[in-house]
Amino acid sequence: MKCYVPLMTLLICSILAFTSGCRMTAPIHAWAPPQLGSAVGKQVALSGVQGPRELAGPLQRQLLSQIPKDPGRQLTMVSLEQLVAYESRDMAGSDTKIQLVSALEETPNDLAVASVARHQGIDYVLRGEVIQKRHALQQSQADPGTLNVSWRLTGLDAEYPGGGNPIVLDVKTARELYPDLAYVSDLNEVLTQAMVRETYRLITPSVDRYQIKLEIPYLLPGSAKTRRGNRAAREGRWGEAEKLWSEVQERHPTQLAALHNLALAAAAGQDFSRAKKLARKAIRYNPSQLHKQTLVWIELKQRAYHQAFLLPDPPEGWFLTDAPSDSGSSETVASEETVTSDVVSAEWVSDQ
Repeated sequence: MKCYVPLMTLLICSILAFTSGCRMTAPIHAWAPPQLGSAVGKQVALSGVQGPRELAGPLQRQLLSQIPKDPGRQLTMVSLEQLVAYESRDMAGSDTKIQLVSALEETPNDLAVASVARHQGIDYVLRGEVIQKRHALQQSQADPGTLNVSWRLTGLDAEYPGGGNPIVLDVKTARELYPDLAYVSDLNEVLTQAMVRETYRLITPSVDRYQIKLEIPYLLPGSAKTRRGNRAAREGRWGEAEKLWSEVQERHPTQLAALHNLALAAAAGQDFSRAKKLARKAIRYNPSQLHKQTLVWIELKQRAYHQAFLLPDPPEGWFLTDAPSDSGSSETVASEETVTSDVVSAEWVSDQ
C-alpha cells in the first residue's frame, strides 16, 4: 500500500501543475487602427480646444508639440493661428478672404475653418471641447479628478471619414494606461499628457498591450524546453522564446504546446500569415478550445494591423471577416465580442 503513495503524490502534483499552467499568460503588443480616421501622411488643422483657458491652453500646446513623427504614424498638424497666417499671406489684397479670416479670428466656427482649411490643402479639421473637469488638486487622493474632452474630426474630402468621440480620463486610469506618468507628481499634468496620447489614438495607429494564453506541456518530450520558452515570453523576450520553441518542434513535431506558442511568437513579430498557418496546424492535430481561441485572436489582430496601415488583404484572405458587399459598402469587420472559437470550422484549418 505504501508503494502507491509516491505515485499518488506525483499524479496529484502533475494535475495541479497542468491546471495551473493553463492559466499562464504572456504580454504581447499589437497594432490598433485609428478610432476615427487615419490622418497618417495627411495635414490636420487643430481648430482649437474650447473650454476653460487653464485647461484648454496646455492641452492644445502639448498636442502641437507632440505630433507623431515616427514612421507609419507621422502627420502634419497646424494651429488655427498658423492657418490664419497662411491664408492672410496667400490672399493678401483679396477683400473676400481678408473678411473671412477676420471673422474666423473673432469667432471661430466650423464653416469658416473648413473654408480656409480647404484653400490651404488641409485634409482634416480636429476640434475639441472640455465637457467636464474636476480640478485634480481639489480632490482627495481617493477621488483625484477627471478630464472629459469631446473631439470632433471633420474630413474635408469625401474619401476622408470623420466622426466624434469623447475621452474620459481620471488619474488612476491615466497611469494604468501609461505607467511612465506615475513619475509625474502634478496630477493635472498627468491628465493632460494622457489626454494628448489618447487623442492621437483617434487619428493614428497605436499599440495595445494584451495578455495572451500560452500552452504548457508536461510529461511529453520537449516539455522542459517549451516551458523555458514560456518563461522567456512572459518576460517579453519573444525572440528567445521563438528560438526555443522552434528547436522543440524540429526534434519533437508532436509537441503541440511548442507549435501553438510558435504561432503566438509569429504574431508578436507581426508575421500574421505564418502565425495563422501554425495555429491552423495546431488545430488539425488537436482542435482544443485554446487553439481555436488563438486562431481567432491572431486573425482579428491581423485585421487590425491591415486597417491601421491601410494594407491590402493578405494572400490567404480572411477567415473570420465578412467579404465586402457588392453595393460598395465598407467591410463588416469581426470583433473579439462577436467572434468566438465556436465559429472556427474544419475548412478554415485544412491545408487547402
